[in-house]
Amino acid sequence: METVDPYKALGVSRDATDAEIKSAYRKLARRFHPDLNGSSQTAESRFKEISVAYEILSDKDRRRQYDMAESGQGGFSQAGFEQFFTGGTGFGAGPYQRRGFGQGGFYGSKGPSPAEEWFSEFFGPSQRRKPAKNHNPKESGLEQSLEVSFLEAYSGVKKAVTTPYKTIEVYVPAGVDNGSRIRVGGQGYPPRTGGRGGDLFLNLSVRNHRFFRRQDKEIYLDVPITLGEALLGARIEIPSPDGNVALKIPPGVQSSTSFRFRGKGFPSLRDPVRGDFLVKVNVVLPDKIDNLSRKLVEEFEKLNPLRPRNNFLKR
Repeated sequence: METVDPYKALGVSRDATDAEIKSAYRKLARRFHPDLNGSSQTAESRFKEISVAYEILSDKDRRRQYDMAESGQGGFSQAGFEQFFTGGTGFGAGPYQRRGFGQGGFYGSKGPSPAEEWFSEFFGPSQRRKPAKNHNPKESGLEQSLEVSFLEAYSGVKKAVTTPYKTIEVYVPAGVDNGSRIRVGGQGYPPRTGGRGGDLFLNLSVRNHRFFRRQDKEIYLDVPITLGEALLGARIEIPSPDGNVALKIPPGVQSSTSFRFRGKGFPSLRDPVRGDFLVKVNVVLPDKIDNLSRKLVEEFEKLNPLRPRNNFLKR
C-alpha cells in the first residue's frame, strides 16, 4: 500500500492545532463513513485513511515521532504510517495496537482509540461499526415510489407518505417529472441502536393529464375550433394549468396554428426560467351537412375562389 501523509489525508497544515485536526477529522468522517455511503469501496478506503491519520495526529507522541521521521531525525520508519494503517508491527504496535478497520473496527486490546471515542458521540455509546461490506443495507436508506398528478407537479404539493414505520408529510417541489428523486433525511430505516436513521428516497412519477402534454418545460394543448371561428375570428376561453384564460383567434386562422403564452409552462428544478404554454388550434368540421348547408358552401366556394394546391403537382 502507498504511504500516505496524515496531514494531507486530513487536509490540514503541519502546524495545525489539536482543535483544527479534530474539526477536520469530524467533517471528513461524517462525509466518508461507510454507514452513510452504502457499499462504496472508495468511501470505505478514504474513511480508513482519514481515521488512521487522526489516530496519529491526535496523539502528541505519535505526531512528534512522525514529524521527526519526516525531518530525518528518526522516530519511526518511513513506512510507519502504512504499517499502522494495515495493523502491522511498526508504528501501530504497542499499547494502542489496532487490528485494522476491515478486521473488526478500531477497538484493540487496550480499549477504544481517539477515533472510536468520537464514533461513540456520533453513533451512540459503545457501538462497533462494521465496514460497508458487512453493513446492513436497511440502515443506508429506504426507497419508495410516489405518484403525483400533472397539476401537482406543476404547482408543487405537500403529500402524506406512509413508510413501514410512520406517516410523514413531504413537500414535492414544482417542476418534478417522471424519474425525479426526493431525499428526505433521517426518515428511512431506523437505526438498530441509537444514532441517526437512514434516509427516505422517493422516486417520482407524474400522471398524464386529460388535455395537457408536457415536453421538458413546455406544456402543449390542442384546441378544436369551428369553421366559422377560423374564418371570422373569435375570442374563446380555454383551460390552462393556472385556470381558464382567453385566447383571441384572428380571422382566417389556419388549422394547426400555434399560439404561445410565454412563461406559463413548467418551472424548472435547475434554473429560474419557466417554460411556455403552447396552444394549437385545429379546425373541426361536421361529419354530415344538410342540403341547404351544402348549397351555402358551394356558393361560398364560388365567391371566394382558392387554389391551395396550385403548382402542387408540378416538378
